[in-house]
Amino acid sequence: MSSPALRFNNDAGFTLVEALLAVALLATMGAIVFSSLVTTTQVVDAGRTAAIREQTVRRVLRLMADELSIGVKETTYPWSGINGTQNGQPADTVAFVTLSDGFGVRAGQETDRLRVIYTREGDRLIRFVRRNLYGLTDESLEQLDLATNVKGFNVRYYNGLSRTWVDEWLASGPLPMAILVEVTFLDAQKDAEPYTIREWITVGIS
Repeated sequence: MSSPALRFNNDAGFTLVEALLAVALLATMGAIVFSSLVTTTQVVDAGRTAAIREQTVRRVLRLMADELSIGVKETTYPWSGINGTQNGQPADTVAFVTLSDGFGVRAGQETDRLRVIYTREGDRLIRFVRRNLYGLTDESLEQLDLATNVKGFNVRYYNGLSRTWVDEWLASGPLPMAILVEVTFLDAQKDAEPYTIREWITVGIS
């Protein structure tokens, strides 16, 4: 027979085994809740990152499409598409004259036409614009970083006469009928593969 001093009174509280089981159960439930919270947070962060990325992509493509689609022939500043590379990745440059700056500001007269240049420098996609084509200084030259984490910028041009796609456009004759713009981004998430966006743009004025 056990000594009364060593026995637990079941009516007075939990036994040691019951207390340990309760603690283990609470720890398991806490781990499950914490794991679920971490997973939910990661999903939310990934969704937010994807939304920001999508917004950047849409903004860049919309700006390019708006300006390239209403490009005009300019004898003094002919359309120039140069094929280039940086660190083994496409880094093209395209320069043209357009009637709008892509932000809804349309040139009021012929002398207000804009000279726009898109190019990649390092991991940045950069837009230069000159608002006064015939100015004697560079005061009207503006620079805007369109996007970062850019791995490649490739532009191709459709020649309507030969019905072929070419990598460069250095002619002073007709403008290309269409343009294919490809921008490759580095994903912000570690070990993620780069992704490429493409936009087909028809040049409506020649």
